[in-house]
Amino acid sequence: MKQCVLLVEDNGPIRENTAELLELSDYVVIVAKDGEQALEMITGKKPDLILCDIMMPKMDGYEFLKIIRQEYQLNNIPFIFFTAYSEKIEMQKGLQMGACDYIVKPFEPDTLILTIRKYLPAQVSFV
Repeated sequence: MKQCVLLVEDNGPIRENTAELLELSDYVVIVAKDGEQALEMITGKKPDLILCDIMMPKMDGYEFLKIIRQEYQLNNIPFIFFTAYSEKIEMQKGLQMGACDYIVKPFEPDTLILTIRKYLPAQVSFV
């Protein structure tokens, strides 16, 4: 079974391009344009990993992470911030809140996939 990544990104072209890259890398991708929409989607299917922007309308990435980490059934999902913020203080804040990692946009496709694979090792299928 393919692993599922929840991609939370408000920028349409970035969301679409990143989702396509993830799908080509053999992941199932659920997309949301903000934290509010992501919370609605996560109740239907628990993702294996969350890739989330920080600055979004309605609910930013920090608030979304805070809610996820308070939910017992969701608090162990690897959470990677995916943002244009490259300031160390922003990175530290996200990591202190419970994010596993931080990818700075613009990013190299290989960097994104390698970072995700660090938290979602390839599943071995015995056929």
